[in-house]
Amino acid sequence: MTSQPSRSPPVAERIEILPLVLETALDGVVVMDGVDIVRDWNLQAETIFGWSRAEAVGHPLAELLIPRRLRKAHRAGLARYLETGEGPLLRRRIEVTAIRRSGEEFPIELSISPVTIDGTVLFVGFVRDISERRRHEAFLERQAREAEVLNHVTTLAAETESLDEILRLCLDSVCELTGWPAGHAYLPGKGEAARLVPTMIWHGDADRFAALRETIAATTFGPGEGLPGRIWSTREPCWMSRADSSEAFPRTWLAEDVGVRSAFGFPIMSDGQVTAILEFFSHDAAQPDTRLMQIVRVLGLQVGRVMERRAVQERQDLLLAELDHRAKNMLAVVMGMADQTARRADSLEAFQSTFSARLTALARGYSLVTASRWRTTSLEEIVREIVQPYVAEGQARLEANGQGVVLSPKAALAVTMILHELVSNATKYGALSVEGGKIVIEWSVSATSPRSVDLTWRETGLSGLQAPARRGFGARLIEASAQRDLAGDVETVFASEGVRYRFKFPEPVTA
Repeated sequence: MTSQPSRSPPVAERIEILPLVLETALDGVVVMDGVDIVRDWNLQAETIFGWSRAEAVGHPLAELLIPRRLRKAHRAGLARYLETGEGPLLRRRIEVTAIRRSGEEFPIELSISPVTIDGTVLFVGFVRDISERRRHEAFLERQAREAEVLNHVTTLAAETESLDEILRLCLDSVCELTGWPAGHAYLPGKGEAARLVPTMIWHGDADRFAALRETIAATTFGPGEGLPGRIWSTREPCWMSRADSSEAFPRTWLAEDVGVRSAFGFPIMSDGQVTAILEFFSHDAAQPDTRLMQIVRVLGLQVGRVMERRAVQERQDLLLAELDHRAKNMLAVVMGMADQTARRADSLEAFQSTFSARLTALARGYSLVTASRWRTTSLEEIVREIVQPYVAEGQARLEANGQGVVLSPKAALAVTMILHELVSNATKYGALSVEGGKIVIEWSVSATSPRSVDLTWRETGLSGLQAPARRGFGARLIEASAQRDLAGDVETVFASEGVRYRFKFPEPVTA
């Protein structure tokens, strides 16, 4: 007896499967026909969008789910598919914006697949609400940005001679972090009846805020008067949600004439005294941001510490204070490093291993520069300390040579972190992970002026190497260290047999 060939289930049976898919799917499922009418809608879709199945079925999908500004494009895409059978958004996951029954816009992950049943074209969409994921990502991004701002401001403040430049740096950084358009610095006067006096130190478009600048230039404050006076008295950050309230914000003319709706400020503290007060203005009514107040409080304290060390220390004392300052700055670096490592670790063990290795490399770098009393460190010594421990003795797997190059403390720490990331990658994925792999490190200094350092890291002995699909924290750390800390650039070349990094940066001033 010969076996009968298998047959696909009849159309009626296939249609009966659809309710089962709708009931058991973990995602929201929306079924739409070729004229934009909702044909089915599961319980998860009810939860996500707020419309019951009875309310949704039979109504145009565009009017239920799609923001008004996107409806024309939606209908055009539907018509194009029906005419040509092509649709760029079909059969893949995309992230778009949808609307709930309440009118709230929110982000979703969406995949749409067209099906034809008994001659009828249907579109089955699987939907996930990614609002919480987006909020979490935004929170992590803000944490990283806050740590970056703290480290950036305090590091540059330590290298800046002028008080005006330090205050302007703080204004620019806080406005960039918050998105607030204007900021100004007040300085306390001298004597028993001293008042806060305005300065010419501003952030914000001069023409746009001309009236604000003109009026503030003629305004002083005593202790407790207005927002700057309150900050002066309490020595703490302060926030005013409503600039049109005379009780909370005596300068009501700012709200009426200039359109200022909210303001906040914080002190720069040095030796227990208020050295300056920074005040910021917004055209929008904004409620107090507790986390921001904590950040600017720390910023004011850190910048104040930098200023007091510069004012009271002689050369030797300044070097020791600089070491203390950089150690405290390192906490902000470690916080950012821990956050970024945790975001990309698959497990607690992976986080501990990667973070400990990066922390150890940072400690080795600090040991080198402190051993030289924060003067200079040779590039050859950094290579020997950071890279050599990863290469087994007796193996000709590392070649390092170059003319004598000495680095400033800042440049030495940057090169330390770069070499650590490179040798870690080589151990896990590159030349040190395969038999016969080799690392060649070469460096030189140009003979022409301005002199620059050329540092090359080259790995060989691999096969089939391809550039990674996404850049991790290590790659971004390498690039940021080269650009920000070394004031140079990096060129990366991936070839099938290995990878090459070429760093070029100005020769650090070490005198």
